[in-house]
Amino acid sequence: MKETPVFPLDIAAVQAALRREGLAGWLIYDFRGLNAVARELFDLAAYHITRRWFYFIPQAGEPVLLAHAIEKMNLPPLPGRMTLYAGLAQMRQRLDELLPRPGKIAMEYSPGNDVPTASYLDAGMFELLCSFNVDLVTSANLIQEFMAKWSAEQLRSHVAAAQVVHAAQHEAFKMIAAALQAGRALNEYEVQQFILDRFAQEDCITDSPPIVAVNGNASNPHYAPTAEVHSPIHKGDVILIDLWAKKKTPRAVFADITWVGFAGQSVPAAVQKVFDTVRQARDLGVDFLRQNWQAGKAVKGYQVDEVVRRFITDAGYGEYFVHRTGHSLGTEVHSSGVNIDSFETRDSRDIVPGLAFSIEPGIYLPEFGVRLEINVYAGEKGPEIYTEPQRELVRLQV
Repeated sequence: MKETPVFPLDIAAVQAALRREGLAGWLIYDFRGLNAVARELFDLAAYHITRRWFYFIPQAGEPVLLAHAIEKMNLPPLPGRMTLYAGLAQMRQRLDELLPRPGKIAMEYSPGNDVPTASYLDAGMFELLCSFNVDLVTSANLIQEFMAKWSAEQLRSHVAAAQVVHAAQHEAFKMIAAALQAGRALNEYEVQQFILDRFAQEDCITDSPPIVAVNGNASNPHYAPTAEVHSPIHKGDVILIDLWAKKKTPRAVFADITWVGFAGQSVPAAVQKVFDTVRQARDLGVDFLRQNWQAGKAVKGYQVDEVVRRFITDAGYGEYFVHRTGHSLGTEVHSSGVNIDSFETRDSRDIVPGLAFSIEPGIYLPEFGVRLEINVYAGEKGPEIYTEPQRELVRLQV
């Protein structure tokens, strides 16, 4: 017997948000798992669903599930009532009857694809709904409100995970220093596996192995060593370690950090200059958040990215900063809330209390790369940081 999934949405809270946003309703649509938002909210993986279905939450009144007649017994109980259709003509008729006009209907649609994590509505369904004179708008703010905000328990899980990842990176650098001091061969993959072992010992999990990268490998932001492809670690190397994990408990959220070290006491001037630039850019992003929070001004994700990116560009490294400043953080390491991004996308969502994200600028020269990553939680009284910011290069005494 299948377990009935827990429905995560508080309908009354959603309807209050709809009224606040001036929306007539939220229409959640899916076909065979194409909508990642619907997949996470409804958790129907164990159910045999092969046809299009719709779940409409109106500004007031009961929600409606519109499903195919052959699947009326396949779906779990959901708040509201079920309406069935059979055939394309009847599906169109039911949708026409269901959706209020005039009024704005939120869906997983993002104009210009500005927010890809809120953009799952296919063009054909968009055209069909627009033919009913429905005014479609993005559900990005609703997704953020009801899927990305952390509970107090989740914040505690983040703090616990942050302690684990920080201890792991500290021990990894100590491991590297000990090997080099002893003249013992060591490579990136061995350090990566050491970190994974530390996660397991602390009852933590991750979605993919950490990044341990030396010199030019650190210039590839998503490089990761494998048993077959890795580089040795030598004296004089720049070493970047990016690691993320969460506690092995329900609804736990990630901590995600990046630190950089140098295997030697005399750091080359070019390395020090890039490190200092990245550190200052990261801190400018945090300062911008704090100053605006204290002034009572709303801050959007893209605005933080612009501040950080402008500093790196003015320092002469703009072409070597090839990704957004930060990503939403949650039960997935890349979550569905606001990203700190004016570069890859333009995330115009407000940073509101309960959300969390990384700030991780990087400069990637051909010879080496530097990225420094912290996590920021938007608390009721302003930004909170539980991942220690790196202030100085880790200098290995070798």
